[in-house]
Amino acid sequence: MGVDDQAIKRVENAVQIIRNSPAANRYYQLPKEGAVYENDGLSPLKSPLGLRSTLQELTLYDFFLESECPGDEVAKIFQANPLLPGIIITQEGKFTGMISRRRFFEHMSRPYSLELFSQQPLLILYHFTKTEMLVLDRKTSIMTAVRQSLERSPELIHEPIVVQVEPEHYQLLDVHELLLSQLQIHELATVAMRESQAQLRHQAQQLELALLELQRTQTQLIQTEKMSSLGQLVAGVAHEINNPIGFIYSNVHHAKEYTQGLIRMLDIYREYCPQSIAAIEAESAKLELDYLLEDLPRVLNSMQQGAERVRDIVLSLRNFCRLDEAQMKQVNIHDGINNTIMLLQSQLKGKPGQEAIEIHKEYSDLPLVQCYPGQLNQVFMNILLNAIYALGESNKHENVEKKSQKKSQAGDQKESCTNTQSSISNSTRLIRAIRIRTELSERKKVIIKIADNGPGMTEEVRKRLFDPFFTTKPVGQGTGLGLSICYEIIVNQHGGELKCFSEPGKGAEFAIEIPLQQCPTTQILPRFA
Repeated sequence: MGVDDQAIKRVENAVQIIRNSPAANRYYQLPKEGAVYENDGLSPLKSPLGLRSTLQELTLYDFFLESECPGDEVAKIFQANPLLPGIIITQEGKFTGMISRRRFFEHMSRPYSLELFSQQPLLILYHFTKTEMLVLDRKTSIMTAVRQSLERSPELIHEPIVVQVEPEHYQLLDVHELLLSQLQIHELATVAMRESQAQLRHQAQQLELALLELQRTQTQLIQTEKMSSLGQLVAGVAHEINNPIGFIYSNVHHAKEYTQGLIRMLDIYREYCPQSIAAIEAESAKLELDYLLEDLPRVLNSMQQGAERVRDIVLSLRNFCRLDEAQMKQVNIHDGINNTIMLLQSQLKGKPGQEAIEIHKEYSDLPLVQCYPGQLNQVFMNILLNAIYALGESNKHENVEKKSQKKSQAGDQKESCTNTQSSISNSTRLIRAIRIRTELSERKKVIIKIADNGPGMTEEVRKRLFDPFFTTKPVGQGTGLGLSICYEIIVNQHGGELKCFSEPGKGAEFAIEIPLQQCPTTQILPRFA
């Protein structure tokens, strides 16, 4: 029940009359030393609260009166201490109960209450105003205390809380201060939650960057391992092949000279011994001597060309891997491209049902370029292999379309069908080709463009082209690292740029741009930073 303003005024006037009594401060204690009050005078505060703060961290009041004291002492204490939520009543020093400020003024504002209770023992007033008390331990968390306080009946929800500090020592806690502390903790929890969310976002970003850096490092490790394995393989092949092929190549030259000498000697015999001998004629017919003398030089020339071919392939392998070139060197870019193309001759040649791939070279006059030759050759290899694969897929689609066209025309007249198929094959035949163009830009950068006339790619595929482990090839045919390694080599190792331009049905073009001279002070940014 609320307190009427006129009733409160009447009680305050009565209290003003008796406040100067000599016993005014005899029975109560002041707040603990060090208590701090807010500027607005609403509630005393202690140290800043935390999410797990307990009741003992709040300001607790230990004003108490003995039960034999007259009731007017309560009014004097409340008048002198406007923030005091209530009075603790003791009997022979032991806790008996408490009278809240609210309940006291509520009852004292009633008619004749001052005459009835002002001079009577306080115990009588306490029994008259006695209500159910909420008693909590000092170690109870603030949030638990708020929940239990709000669970009380509505008429008791503003009553002070009795806090048991020690087994026989009790203090009072103002509910308003408890609610204010709950708001403070709520704000702390909100701030902590926001900080936690921000920290989690930051950690997620760090984890994502760490994952990308791990992928980048893994790509580098795989690249290094592949080049190391390839280098060891090439070194073994070069060592095992160079000696026998050198022996064959050097002896083919002598064999040609010896054969030419024997042929000249045979011609002299024929000139000066024209008589026919039956045994010689029979053996000559058996050996097809005339054809042998004509074909033997061609056989020896073919052997020499084959030996030269093997020698060139071994040399191209060594040049491709550049095993002895771990540092940057001035090299001819065109030599690296040509060596790579020579190694891919078996895949560029035509096969049954598949035409050969033509290579169109449009080389400009380039100066020597400072680079890692082995790594740059690997870039050429990966890009050319992707172009060859794309052209192979394009050839498969053309064969499927031709078969479907033939089936759809199976019901037409034979002559009409023949003419139609002939016109389609002539009009839709596409010569598979790869164009390699080099040029020197005005910014002193070398540009290498490798383009094919394959099926092209969608924008979604093009955007993910250089991501590690992304591939459009079937399982078992690609790891998704080839172009990622190319990007790593061009961008991170050479400070250049690698771009792809493609549209569905219009082929694809890879543009490589690297500086003519590397700048040692240039900071190269990582691909996945």
